[in-house]
Amino acid sequence: METIQFSSLNYKMIFKTEGNRYSFRLHTTNTRIESDFSILSINKTSNLCSSINNLNLILSELGIDYQDSRFADSSWILPNESAKSLFRKARDLLSDMEFLKFLEDYLDLDREEGEWENVCKK
Repeated sequence: METIQFSSLNYKMIFKTEGNRYSFRLHTTNTRIESDFSILSINKTSNLCSSINNLNLILSELGIDYQDSRFADSSWILPNESAKSLFRKARDLLSDMEFLKFLEDYLDLDREEGEWENVCKK
């Protein structure tokens, strides 16, 4: 499901999809100059969540060098056009069911290593 919300100064783009074990939420808010960008993953069983856009797998699929310090944090502030482009790429990735299966296996391993501590609010 994709949602676009407009106001006079900015707009939000949100894409939500469901895998077998995880829900995913892609989000960007564009202002006149820059945008935030994040991908949230929520484990359906434990309700633990994590921002995953800085995982090496996601960085690689988005064509981003994992050593680029601009992308080290779990939420990014980018020029509007860069955020729009990444939103489209990430939406396409998260719409690919084969990729989602692979991503969910990757996330299971990441979660087992204790990287997921946040419980998502409903």
